[in-house]
Amino acid sequence: MGGVVLGGSVVLRDYQLQLLTGLRTALKTHRRVCAVLPTGAGKGQIIGAIAQGAAAKGRRVLVLAHRSELIEQLSGTLRAWGLEPDLIAPGHPFEGRQVAVGSVQTVARRLEQLQAPDLIIQDEAHHLVAGNLWGQIISAWPSAHLVGTTATPERLDGKGLGVEAGGFFEALVLGPSAAELVEQGWLARSQVYSWPSAKGNVPKGQNLQDPGSLLRRPQGEFDLKQAAQVFGNRAAIGDAISHYRRRLHPATAIVFCCTTAHAEQLAGAFRGSGFRAAAVSGTTPAALRRRLIAGLGTGEVEVLTSCMLISEGTDIPSVGGAILLRPTASLSLYLQMVGRALRPAPGKAGAVILDHVGNAHRHGLPTEERTWTLAGRRRRQGVSIPIKDCPHCFCSCPSAAQHCPDCGHLFLAGEREEQRRELQQLEGELALFSGRARHRPKPSQPNQQRPRPQSPSAGCRSLEELLKREQERGYKPGWARHVWAARKCNA
Repeated sequence: MGGVVLGGSVVLRDYQLQLLTGLRTALKTHRRVCAVLPTGAGKGQIIGAIAQGAAAKGRRVLVLAHRSELIEQLSGTLRAWGLEPDLIAPGHPFEGRQVAVGSVQTVARRLEQLQAPDLIIQDEAHHLVAGNLWGQIISAWPSAHLVGTTATPERLDGKGLGVEAGGFFEALVLGPSAAELVEQGWLARSQVYSWPSAKGNVPKGQNLQDPGSLLRRPQGEFDLKQAAQVFGNRAAIGDAISHYRRRLHPATAIVFCCTTAHAEQLAGAFRGSGFRAAAVSGTTPAALRRRLIAGLGTGEVEVLTSCMLISEGTDIPSVGGAILLRPTASLSLYLQMVGRALRPAPGKAGAVILDHVGNAHRHGLPTEERTWTLAGRRRRQGVSIPIKDCPHCFCSCPSAAQHCPDCGHLFLAGEREEQRRELQQLEGELALFSGRARHRPKPSQPNQQRPRPQSPSAGCRSLEELLKREQERGYKPGWARHVWAARKCNA
């Protein structure tokens, strides 16, 4: 392990410096680049370094985020790098500074009033696709350079983030894997407890390999309202409270629930069992929400339940584990949830993941090797899934969804509060999960480097070669000229 002091008191780790070098190299030939770094690896410091470097060259920088916690966190990071940013958000005066951190929703409303940036830095870049609010902002300033950062460049709706898939990014720059960071000590080693073997007695009509399959919507994600009604303060398999007492306590835990009501119910159940527990949601006052999240580090709170409010950007290194009571078909969302517990801290032996709903069986261990791409996932021919955007966090999700799969926002205004019904619980003990064979990476040869996907335009040195590549791979018309124009602007 090692690092270099930059920006005053900021220390960049070796792998962060390597990622920055890769980004700068990519930006010499591409205008829009996406960087991938695992949850907990310090994407904020990458953003600070990029912003400082651009500001030092006299360029105007806009950093985009979609939640108040992320905006506050990024603003603090930029100040640590010696920058005093404007805040483009409700209640903050705009002073026209060289660097700004903007709420996506506010920036989209003020497009006509803002000066065009030279560089846009997009946090949580997996939200950025053509047609949503993020995309509207990027399209409004086509000459600006774009750097995106994300831990998971994959979306539930299958849309790709790259230009060949109708997205915005031209190249992908990969940082180290989560497994590499665990070995280097930058992420905590985790133990994952999930469903036991499928052998044994299973209630009639229930598939133990996927009890959540009965809750899945045709569009791909799970019906969170139904999941909350079925699970209540009991998990799909095993009791959350008894497992926490035996597997995690006295370490602290974040519990990921299906809905806000589900989170409140779980917090009450934990309190009833003698634990210091609280629930946070989008309706929790900001000051109280910050205090409760900080309470996980001070011991004021032992268990914090949430309906996805703290899935992105929340840095609580001391938290001992994550309890998953929210099934998800999204790999990105799964890695965001478990990643909250993987940050190392003094005296922290490791992280414990209690997966009561089988997410690990769907997506594998947090440290398994994954191949990221900007191309998106192919869907069966003729299958069309209508998509809508959440007005709260701007996550794209199936149009039939009643709740946002990312933040839990309720789409149906005035929907009745969920009626209590008899809760279903499958008795059982979670077992230590070691992953599935088809998820495991193939053994590498000595000194073999982790493969890095090439840019779609790699090797093309002329417009004619780009046009040929566009035709060979079936890219959308205009891809070649878009890439060529970006190169000429960077020349």
